[in-house]
Amino acid sequence: MGGGDGHGMTFKGITVHQPKRWHSVTGKGLCAVMWEPYGAQILPAKADVVPVNVPGRGSLGMAGGILGKAMAMVMTIRYVVEAAAGLAMNSDILCDENEKNALIKFRQGFRDPSQSMIMSSWMVEENCCNWKGVECDNTTGYVITLDLHQQFLQGEFGTYLLGLSHLRHLDLSQNDFLEALFPDFICKFKYLEYLNLHKTKFRGSIPECLGNLSRLQLLDLGDGLSLRVDSLEWIQHLSNMRILDLSGVDLSNAKNWLHDINFLRSLVELRLSSCQLPKLLPVFVNFTSLQVLDLSLNYLDVPFPSWLVNTSSQSLVYLNLKRSLLHGLLPNTAFGNMYSLRVLDLSDNSIRGKLPSFENMTSVTSLDISRNSLGPLARSIAQLRQLVVLNVAWNSFNDSITEHFLNFSDLRMLDLSSNSIILNITATWMPPFQLDIIGLMSCQLGTQFPQWLHTQKDYSFIDISHGSISNEVPDWFWSLSAKVQHMNLSLNYFRGEVPQVTSRLDSLEKLDLSQNNFSGPLPHFSSKMKMLILSRNSFNGAISPVCESLVMNNSLMFLDLSFNNLSGTLSDCWRYGNNLAVLKLGYNNLSGEIPHSFGYLETLRYLQLKNNRLSKNLPSSLKNLQGLKILDLSGNCLSGKIPSFLGETSQNLLVLLLRKNKFDGNIPLQICQLKNLIILDLSSNSLSGTIPKCVKNFLMMAGVEELPSLVYGPYEEYRKDVALMLKERGYDYSFAFMAVIDLSDNHLSGEIPEEITTLVQLQVLNLSRNNLTGAIPCKISKMQSLEALDVSWNRLSSFLPSSIVELSRLEIANFSFNSLTGKIPIGGQFLTFENSSYIGNPDLCGMPLSKSCSGHFLEDITHCNSPKKKDVQAIHQHEEDNWLDESSFYISMVIGFITSFWLFWATLLVKTSWRHSYMRYLNKMGNNIYVFVAIRLPNKHKPSKMKD
Repeated sequence: MGGGDGHGMTFKGITVHQPKRWHSVTGKGLCAVMWEPYGAQILPAKADVVPVNVPGRGSLGMAGGILGKAMAMVMTIRYVVEAAAGLAMNSDILCDENEKNALIKFRQGFRDPSQSMIMSSWMVEENCCNWKGVECDNTTGYVITLDLHQQFLQGEFGTYLLGLSHLRHLDLSQNDFLEALFPDFICKFKYLEYLNLHKTKFRGSIPECLGNLSRLQLLDLGDGLSLRVDSLEWIQHLSNMRILDLSGVDLSNAKNWLHDINFLRSLVELRLSSCQLPKLLPVFVNFTSLQVLDLSLNYLDVPFPSWLVNTSSQSLVYLNLKRSLLHGLLPNTAFGNMYSLRVLDLSDNSIRGKLPSFENMTSVTSLDISRNSLGPLARSIAQLRQLVVLNVAWNSFNDSITEHFLNFSDLRMLDLSSNSIILNITATWMPPFQLDIIGLMSCQLGTQFPQWLHTQKDYSFIDISHGSISNEVPDWFWSLSAKVQHMNLSLNYFRGEVPQVTSRLDSLEKLDLSQNNFSGPLPHFSSKMKMLILSRNSFNGAISPVCESLVMNNSLMFLDLSFNNLSGTLSDCWRYGNNLAVLKLGYNNLSGEIPHSFGYLETLRYLQLKNNRLSKNLPSSLKNLQGLKILDLSGNCLSGKIPSFLGETSQNLLVLLLRKNKFDGNIPLQICQLKNLIILDLSSNSLSGTIPKCVKNFLMMAGVEELPSLVYGPYEEYRKDVALMLKERGYDYSFAFMAVIDLSDNHLSGEIPEEITTLVQLQVLNLSRNNLTGAIPCKISKMQSLEALDVSWNRLSSFLPSSIVELSRLEIANFSFNSLTGKIPIGGQFLTFENSSYIGNPDLCGMPLSKSCSGHFLEDITHCNSPKKKDVQAIHQHEEDNWLDESSFYISMVIGFITSFWLFWATLLVKTSWRHSYMRYLNKMGNNIYVFVAIRLPNKHKPSKMKD
């Protein structure tokens, strides 16, 4: 066996390498617990103390040590002696030369094998059986173990390994094989008992031929986020399997996954986290040997699995069903048979109702049932005396808890947050524990500061926000724990000054004192501070303490000083703010220019300076903020033209708010380059010119790209700012996400461009209080997401397009004080609007106005057929031209008739011969007609007489 690599143990001076998780396979190892977000992961024990990592809450070293000891099984001396004896004999065995060459060629497939602590020690002239990570059979000299785990190498998985035909143990975990297809030739290692390819970045389908490796006891393909399996039927043949980890592998098509795995009667550890497991189908399961079960982060979509209630759960030590879509009530006997359970994680599901009894689970050290709808808190929890972690946050508990309930001597993490729990604890209580994590958000702690916290001197995380605590924070609190990293006292009624705690809290990374009544100057902070939130207090004075704390190599990423009474100029001291992602200084009394040193904030994503007294032009250095997503400078005295670089260099902008300033000139066309823009507010300035037709380039508003959510993620807080902005504008309306254009209260002229109707995702459009003319675009009905439309106080004319009633989501509409004409369209949301939406348009008629539309001019002509006033005038002119042509025709006829008539008779009077000839012609015609009638009429009457 090769030499130790830091993952072994020493026995009588001999270091024995312990392959990852191999102890669990043999049943001779020991296990410890490393905490992950809302869950835990069983790992091979490497020491008494294992760090416990909670996201945003520091490390929990002592808790890990206690858990490690609680779950340890001591390795037998016989195993150590056998391993040591094997090592002694191994040194006398020469490796096969062909296998040595195969290992050398395999090493050559990596980009830089010299970085590997194992491979860099492989000397060609030495016996390969003595190489680190290599173990040979004591009799034949064939390589039976290749262990290169956690070498973080990059390269190809070469077929040279086929030269190691007697391989039993292969561990290449946490190396990068560059998303190569999963190697099918692994199936040819027929002697394999241990195969660990955890975090190796293979992709594609896992071959079914793995089912031919009948000796396999451990198979770890975990974190295979690019791997998939369509069926697990092949796994039924691996009857010796004891540890199976397919975490991250896509099993969405493996409908009978539980039925197939049920054939593995010797299974001890099963990890199928994040496998997209389909709905759990009813099946009889009998995992009598199972100790570790992790089905977290899946789509089981069932109540608590019934098979866990039967005898299958008696051997369970670790159970993780976090975020697996469990729902319904927990059975009363859910935990009745789990006598051996140490770790239980049911967090982030939809489980409701009462908690079952925990009286048979006295060995539990970690209980996480957070983010469900459970309640009340079971009194049997108090019997779990070995608890190290208790997390019941974000449930429906409304219990009153006394100190007798919290009698846990080993407790290191206590999270009761976001419930309605009342801590009814006496001022003299001395807790038996020393907490590392204190989560009491929204718990009723009383009006006085909790005195029992005086005894807690080793915490790294504390949250007592929203606790209705008043008065001043006692001075002893600021120096209780030197290792505190996260402190949240927000949403209380604390008052007084915050001391200069830089030297006391040197490890502090996040401090949230927002929404209290703190006053006095800003406190200094250490270079380790990452997040400082002091908003909505009464801090006063200059911003200089921030400048003095922004030293070189500081860690500050989030700074929120908004809603205070800070004054003075905004100092030019931001050269070392190169880690800042969020800077909020709004709602203060800061004055002067925006400092040029803001250009050094190249990692900034959110800049909010609204409602101060900042003046002059925007500095050109802002063009360096190319990653900026939200820029809010509204409510200041900034002037000049809107710089074109906002569109040229800040193309990641999602939100641009410049309202209530003194900007003038035209809207720069470069603004249209902000294709990701979802909120544009340039209202209440002195802008002139026309609305650019290139607004169609706002691709998110146009629906070409998906709108981001402002409910969750980094923009969640900004959603509140947007809601406040809308409320200030008179739109008391809430939106899940926003898409807004507000150009109101400027001097814009010209027509509303028809291109604006391509913004089909736009929800708020405000063009009011400008000098816009023409008509409302007839294609406005395409804007089906529109919820608020304001075009009031302009000079718009013509008719309201009849198709506008198709805007089914429209909640707010204002067309008042324009020159609109015609009948108000009827239907849809337009049945809900009142008179105030139309007043100031004397030529409008119809409901809800009192003016009727009877006999109204051109009532039958629709707006889209005559969109402009000049077109209406053209129709009038055309009708007038037609009337004139027709009149001329009839007048010509009359004149011609009169002229011909008098010319004929005048000729007869003058010419006697013509007159006599004309009279003879008339006499002759009269005689002929008489003869014709006299002959014809008697003949017609003859038949009737004969008949008679």
